[in-house]
Amino acid sequence: MTARRTHIVGAGIAGLSAALAATVDGGEAVLYEAAPHPGGRCRTLHPADGFDHDNGTHVLFTANGRALDLLKTVGARERWCEPEPKGLPLYDGRTGEMRRVGLSPWSWLLPSRRPQGLTLSDLVRILRLVFAAKDCPVAAIIGKRPIMDSLIEPLTVAVLNTPPEQASAQRLACALRQLIRPGAGRLLVAKNGLSQDLIEPAIATLQARGVPVLTGQRLRNLLIVGGRVIGLSLSDRTIMLGPDDRVILALPPYEVERLLPALPVPTHFEPILNVHYRMKGLDRPRFIGFTGTLAQWALIRESHVSVTVSAADTVVDQNASDVAARIWREIAPALHSLGLDAHPDRQPETRVVKEKRATIRQAAETLPQPPLRPLANLALAGDWIGSLPATIESAVMAGEHAASILHHARGTRATLSKDRALKTEDAA
Repeated sequence: MTARRTHIVGAGIAGLSAALAATVDGGEAVLYEAAPHPGGRCRTLHPADGFDHDNGTHVLFTANGRALDLLKTVGARERWCEPEPKGLPLYDGRTGEMRRVGLSPWSWLLPSRRPQGLTLSDLVRILRLVFAAKDCPVAAIIGKRPIMDSLIEPLTVAVLNTPPEQASAQRLACALRQLIRPGAGRLLVAKNGLSQDLIEPAIATLQARGVPVLTGQRLRNLLIVGGRVIGLSLSDRTIMLGPDDRVILALPPYEVERLLPALPVPTHFEPILNVHYRMKGLDRPRFIGFTGTLAQWALIRESHVSVTVSAADTVVDQNASDVAARIWREIAPALHSLGLDAHPDRQPETRVVKEKRATIRQAAETLPQPPLRPLANLALAGDWIGSLPATIESAVMAGEHAASILHHARGTRATLSKDRALKTEDAA
C-alpha cells in the first residue's frame, strides 16, 4: 500500500470534503462507501419508475462559506441559485394568507418583509437568543408569542431538526450569528438536483485527482494494534495499511459506536419525512415556507414538488399514504397561488421518504462527544461532531478538519485529552 494514503470511510458530504482536503496538494486517498451510490443523505434518488428526486429539500445560505468554497473547488458554484431573492414566501394554512418574509434582519427594515407579529420586545428576545450565554431550549427564550409561529419555530426545525421546546438555543445561535451579517441570509438551492449539482462534480474532481471511489464496501471491522489502525475489514476484502497510512471515519454516530464501542457518541435522533409529488412544476426552482400546516417548506422543481416535515417524530410512524394526503390538502392552495395546477381533491403520484435517524437530537443538553482523533492514525468526521448545527456546512467543516488533524499529527500518538470538539462559528 502506498505510503501516506488516507482511507476515508463514508462518501457523504463529510467524507467527500475530507477526500478533497486530503488530496489538495497531491496527497493520495481512497474513498469507501457502503451504499451503491455516494452522497449519503444529500443525493438524488433514481428509482426504476423514472421519478427522480432528491432525498430531501437540502438548502444552503450565502453564510455557508465553507460549503460554497467546496462548490467552487468542484466547479459547481454556478449550479446553485437563489429561488426567492425578494424574500421567502410564507403561507399560513389557517388563514390562507401568503406573505414574504426576509431571512436577514436587515430586510426587516421593509415592513413588507417583517415576520408577522414582530415587535420591539421580540427583537430583544431574538438578541438574547443570538447571544445566549447559557444553553436552554429555544422556546424558553422566545415564549408563546406570534414571532415563534411566524419565524422562530420554522427556523429552529429547519436548522436543528428539533422542536423549539427542546432545541438548543446555543446551537441555533451559531447559525443566527452568521445570518445577521449583511448578505448572509440569501437562500440557495441546487438548480437540477443534489447529485448533479454537488455529488457528481465532487466525485469527478476526486477521480481527476486519482482517488478511487469504491461503493458497496461496508466497513465490518477495524484491525487495531498498539493504538493504531493497521487494516480495514470491508465487505469483500481486507485492506492492510502502510505505516504512514491514515483513516477517516465519516460515518453516523451509531456506526462509529459499532466500530469503536468505547467511544461516547450521541444516541438520540430526530426523524425527517419527505413527500415528493410528481407533477408539472415551474421552469425555475421556487421555495415556499408554511405555518399552520404539518409540513414546514416545499421546493418546487420542473417535474415535481418536494415537501419536508422536520422534527417529524409525531408522524413518521403513521401510514405514509395518509400523511401524504393530509399534506397535499394543506399545501395545494399555496401551490395553486404560485401558478401550479394543484387542487386539494386531485393528489398527484406520490413518494414518501422516511429518515428515522436523519440527524442527532440537538437538544439543550450536554451531548456525548468522542475525541476527534481517538487513535493515532484515525480521525472522525460528520455533521454530528461538535457544537454546531448538523448541516451541510458543518459536514464540510468536519471533513476538512479531520484531514487537517491527521496531516499535522503524522507520526505522533493520539492525544485524547488535548483533542477538542470541533467548534467554530463559521457555520449556519
